[in-house]
Formats: sequence, structure tokens, C-alpha cells
Amino acid sequence: MSDQDGFAIPSLPSKKQQSPPSFPPLKYEKPTWSSEAIFDYKIEMLKGGLSVETAIGPKKEFVTIGRLPICDIQMEHQSISRYHAVIQFNQDGDAFIYDLDSAHGTKLNKKQVSPREYIPLKPGDQLKFGESTRVCIFESQKPYDPEEEMEERRKRILQERLAKAKAEAGEQEEDEGASWGFGEDAEEEEEEEEEEETEQRGKSGDASLINIEAEKMALEDAKRRREDLELMYGDDSDEEFYDRTSKKKKKVEEKADTHDELIVKQKNTELKIRVLVKKIEEKKAEEEEKKAEGEEDLDSYMNRISKNNTSNR
Repeated sequence: MSDQDGFAIPSLPSKKQQSPPSFPPLKYEKPTWSSEAIFDYKIEMLKGGLSVETAIGPKKEFVTIGRLPICDIQMEHQSISRYHAVIQFNQDGDAFIYDLDSAHGTKLNKKQVSPREYIPLKPGDQLKFGESTRVCIFESQKPYDPEEEMEERRKRILQERLAKAKAEAGEQEEDEGASWGFGEDAEEEEEEEEEEETEQRGKSGDASLINIEAEKMALEDAKRRREDLELMYGDDSDEEFYDRTSKKKKKVEEKADTHDELIVKQKNTELKIRVLVKKIEEKKAEEEEKKAEGEEDLDSYMNRISKNNTSNR
């Protein structure tokens, strides 16, 4: 472009297009059981006991928490990592907190959570990120029954202990090379035991709390027997000590409790529990009866005093 005198008119410098800010990649891969959140949820932030902010959670498979602006829930405290933690959901609508190995960690209900582990979140749980004084309360519309969760937890713990006990018994049997008195019919007996166990499960249905406690007691008793057996067959270096004190060390051959023996112990334990429950009920009834008699005696005594006062007048 030029004017009439031939001088070129300089053009205005073109504005450089501003590139969007770049952020580091999120080092997180969602698990195979990941699923979009099906229940409404939110995080209420408290400071000094007062609510200062409420973050409505988006309907995503997981939400990110950190200092970066691209995080779903942004936190400004300097001790919080750029990508600090993740809230992950599954197909049942359950929520899990997952710490991304942050510098200052994450606390759930005042307890430090292990990094890179999925920890269940329940409505009302308290979260703290880094050294921030803000307390984040997780709220969800998913129904929550604490008693049902406790029952499921007890069943899960019992199953884990039973599996561990079976594994230990199998290892002990392999190490000692003992058949525990079983011959070629062992496989048939195991099949019969499985059939009996299936029938018992079909009849009993879901295990009650008393049955769970009874199985737990039977399991602990079996474990204690195994530990005693290991002590008796452990170190033979003490035989000379027993010889010097003119005492003989007796080793009694014991075998691991079979399924039938555990069932018998369970029934015996259940019987003892029923007897104890009955005694407790009888004791309560006796105390209530004594209490009622005492109240009647007190009423009679007060009536006599009242009559005496009336007659004296």
C-alpha cells in the first residue's frame, strides 16, 4: 500500500494468536470396572466449622481433584498437588477415593490413605487434601445402610479367614506328607462333604449373626490346635532338657480338623450360645420380677405410712 508520493504506508502488526495453556498429562488409567456416576453427589467444603463452598459433582466415570484449572474440583492451597486425587465410580454407583501419590497425601476421616489404592467413600465421609484446613464432606444420593454394610463386611472377613485356614492346612499337609488317615476314598468323601455343605446352605439360607460368630469361634479353635501342633513338632533341641529334669516330652499325633469335625464343633458352639442366651433371658426376667416385687413393697410401705398419718390426725 502506498500514497500518491510513492511512499509505502506501513501496515499494522498482525496480532499473534495466543495458544491455549498446556497442562501436564494426567497419570491415571481408569479401572476395568469403571462406570459413569448414576447417583447425584456433591462435596461440601467447611472452614472453621462453616460451609464456604459446595461443589456439585459432574456425571462422569471419575472426577479429578487438584490445583490445576482443568481439574473437575479445583483446590487452591499450595500443599495440594496439581493432580492430587481422583473420585472413581463403579457400575453400582459406589464411589472410591484414589490418591494420585500426592506430595502431602489425602486423609479420609482423619486417617491417611495409602496412595494408588481405591478406598470406598460413604455419605458423610470427611476428606482433607494436603495441609489444607478445609474439610470436604462427601454426600451422595445412593441409599446407605450401615448395618447391612457391617454384615457384608463380617461375611467377607469370615470368608477370607476360612480361605486362609484352608490354604494353611493344605501347605501343612504337603510339608508333613501326611494323609491324616484318608485313603483312596478321600475324593469320594470330599464330594460327599461338598454335597452336604450345599444342602446345608440351601436349608439355612443367609447365615445369621449367631452362625457367623459360631463359625468364627470354630475357626479360631481349629487355628489354635494347628499352632499347638506346630509347637509340639517344632524344635527337637529341647529333648535333652526334658531328659535332664527326668521328664519325658510326649508328642501326641494330631490331625487337622476335617469338615465333619468343624461342623460338629459349630453345632456344639451354637448349642452353648443358645444356652447362654437362655440363661441371660432368664436372668433378665428374674431381675425384672424382683424389681416389680420391690416396687410393690415400696407402694405398700408408702400406703401404710399414708394411713398412719391419716389415723394420727
